[in-house]
Amino acid sequence: MVVYNLVNNGIGKVVLTYSAELIRHGHKVTVLVGGPCEREKMDEAAVCGVTVSQLPDKKSDTLGYFKALRKALDEGRFDVCHVHGNSGMVFPELVIARRSRVVAVACHCHNTGCEHPVLHRVLRPFVPRLCDCMFACSEEAGKWLYGNASYLVLPNSFNLGKFAFDAEARAELRVAYGIDGDTYVLGNVARLNPEKNHPFLIDVFAAFHAEHPDSVLMIVGGGPGEKDVRSLVGSSPVRDSIMLLGNIADPSKLYSAMDCFVFPSIHEGLGIVLIEAQLAGLDCFVSSDVPNGARVSDRFHPIPLSRPAVSWAAEISSAAACPRDRSRCDFHAGALERFDVRSSYHILEGAYEAALAQGGHNEH
Repeated sequence: MVVYNLVNNGIGKVVLTYSAELIRHGHKVTVLVGGPCEREKMDEAAVCGVTVSQLPDKKSDTLGYFKALRKALDEGRFDVCHVHGNSGMVFPELVIARRSRVVAVACHCHNTGCEHPVLHRVLRPFVPRLCDCMFACSEEAGKWLYGNASYLVLPNSFNLGKFAFDAEARAELRVAYGIDGDTYVLGNVARLNPEKNHPFLIDVFAAFHAEHPDSVLMIVGGGPGEKDVRSLVGSSPVRDSIMLLGNIADPSKLYSAMDCFVFPSIHEGLGIVLIEAQLAGLDCFVSSDVPNGARVSDRFHPIPLSRPAVSWAAEISSAAACPRDRSRCDFHAGALERFDVRSSYHILEGAYEAALAQGGHNEH
């Protein structure tokens, strides 16, 4: 597996979840990282039996990173090199993998937007020619990177059971964080990056709080934008009602402490936290730019980002006025099966086996 960073974000979760399942089925997995590594993810990888090798930083030592990647792929004699990314910017890694001793090359797209849209458009047409199998976390992500080329949707799967609503955990966590039982908690779990749109989230909460003074916004996550988010919170008139919990390794029980989930992302590959929130029985108020593949229940409420914060707050208020039984969420038939790693894993293994059977490095 080749990733830019190994941190507590969507890609990090997917890489380690599937890596653990690969190992459980008798395979060996090495993760090559070209950027930041968080200690908790390194520890998680070690527990799963995943080997992590940190290469020179791709951004500050680009040439050193590419040389080290080529050396690692040649010396490792891997059957498959699985490159993870968000755009056509995976092109250099795919070229290096293609020219290495790796048998088959896989690419995996995790988003529908990027920081370098011009380079993405230039490089995107070359990506299918360099791959023996292509994956995407959603149909939208697949079209974004591969166009009309053939790809497989590989869901961001996980252990579903750990996110079920837990009344006992709700009570304990509210006591631990000093939140009264009747206080209405809006929640958000996301990497603190610009595309997650935290400024708008804070505006939505301010509008909601104006009508519901006994309310709290709980923001869970860390990342490069943390300083900016903290500054926004510090200057907000409702700063005393906003909780910045930082990076939490396992936020599964925190969903039980929330009353709704607000996710106004500018773009997403899928938005796996939305699946987690719905499993916990939360009404999710979501940017309409988030792929519909994250809709697994009747508690998914897409709202255009063109609508003002007060309009979002009004939607949340309507739901708050009619609370629903958290343990009785109406999931769509068959919607959750694809997110169960025990079943979706076979998509991954099957694609690997097919690519290897064809000898890898085939022309497309």
